[in-house]
Amino acid sequence: MSVERIRVERRYRNFVRFHTHVTYPEISERREQINSLEVVKKLDSIGMQHLPLPIIWDGVHLVDEGKFAGKTEIERRTRLAGRSRMWGLKRLLDDYLQFSGRDSELYYRLSLLLSAIDFESIHGRTEIDRAIANVAVIATAKRSMAVGIPAERISDQINWALQEVGGLEADEVDLLECLPEESKLKPADQIDHTQMSVDRGVTAIQLLENIETRGRIASLFSECFGGARKDKDEKEIHPLSVRRLNVASRLLAEPSMEALLRISRVANEYVAFQPRFEKKMLPAVDGDQTRMRMMASYDELPRMAPAAWAIKVASAKYFRYRLATKSFMIREKIKRSDKKQLFYAMLDRSKSMQQGERIYKLLAILMNRLRAVMRREAVLGYSFFDSRVHEQIMVEDISEAQDELRRLEYDFFIGDDTDINLALREGIKRIRSVVDDVNAERPELIIVTDGDHGINVKLKELKGIMLHVFIVEAHNDDLIQLAKKTGGVALQGL
Repeated sequence: MSVERIRVERRYRNFVRFHTHVTYPEISERREQINSLEVVKKLDSIGMQHLPLPIIWDGVHLVDEGKFAGKTEIERRTRLAGRSRMWGLKRLLDDYLQFSGRDSELYYRLSLLLSAIDFESIHGRTEIDRAIANVAVIATAKRSMAVGIPAERISDQINWALQEVGGLEADEVDLLECLPEESKLKPADQIDHTQMSVDRGVTAIQLLENIETRGRIASLFSECFGGARKDKDEKEIHPLSVRRLNVASRLLAEPSMEALLRISRVANEYVAFQPRFEKKMLPAVDGDQTRMRMMASYDELPRMAPAAWAIKVASAKYFRYRLATKSFMIREKIKRSDKKQLFYAMLDRSKSMQQGERIYKLLAILMNRLRAVMRREAVLGYSFFDSRVHEQIMVEDISEAQDELRRLEYDFFIGDDTDINLALREGIKRIRSVVDDVNAERPELIIVTDGDHGINVKLKELKGIMLHVFIVEAHNDDLIQLAKKTGGVALQGL
């Protein structure tokens, strides 16, 4: 995401350049921790260098459930901070002209603005990570106010972004960071504001006004992290709370991302779409573990525990009773089977998928299944289709999942007519051919399309395969009914 430089009016220059902290308590235990070299290095690594120390104090105090100072206290602090930057004659003149307190009203407005932001929705692995994320939010709110965005808009948009990304897990963030930029997924001249309005239940006019404000706030968020994040040879280790804010910045700047997150979460709500991965312990002669279980047949007598034979010596009659009822325990060697579940997705790449938010919604379903791969619960195979079915892609580890996301761009969706029947039959065929090769089980077929063509595939052709159907911005009752008959998730008009 490119960073748009926004000019700041002259009267805001010192307000942006310096900082007077606006939170209580005056002193906290975290202040000592935040001044450590380790935290300074963390701030430097995400592009937040040379921040005034008081803004760090604000971020730390909010971790400690700090409160915001009142107008009188802020005036006192602003004057003291201003005078500390003055020398000689200027300080003498300030006794009469009070230059040092001229930004106090701005800091009071900042205090009111920050009190409306839900900092509790910022989660981090440690309190230090939360503090760093708090600093980024404070800096963004401050700059947004300085460029003239109304305070209620700033708090509304930041709260919305924090709510959207606050619950993102690490694997979701990993995948979202891999998505191509909006310009590669949805060129500006192709943005369909009408469809976006339908997705969000607002008027197009409200949406456009909202997007403009969000774009400006996103640009300021981006500045906190040193601009656009670039891929490097060595992976940068950022706190998860800060990585979520990076995603929040992109979510503000790219409204189509909302559709992606919404559809991904909708899919998660359905039990039938949850991966059914089980770690099984199977009997094996060469197993590396041993377990005790009840005997199943008399052939297992040699494997009875030594204590069983002691019973025979003590009471032959009781021993025969236990033997007749097969109630002795036996030792058995086992080894773990990590057989995963197989998902196979057929994804529509016809040119009509370029319309509206359809690409993002397709990516939402793909990302949803890639998360199962990243959690080592599933193997994912998928193919794109239009009037024919294209090459097969198998994803079995994390790096493959991320690489596949990076390559999906807008101009990839250039296919001609959509043949859903061909996609269904080829998907069934490919599942049957790979299910044993990839050491997977419980195969499920996923169709993502905007096609509304009639379906002639019969239920018996899907024998043993559950079908999930996601129809984006269109309807196809035949396909929906077929998926329901298999017990799969069937959603249309997404």
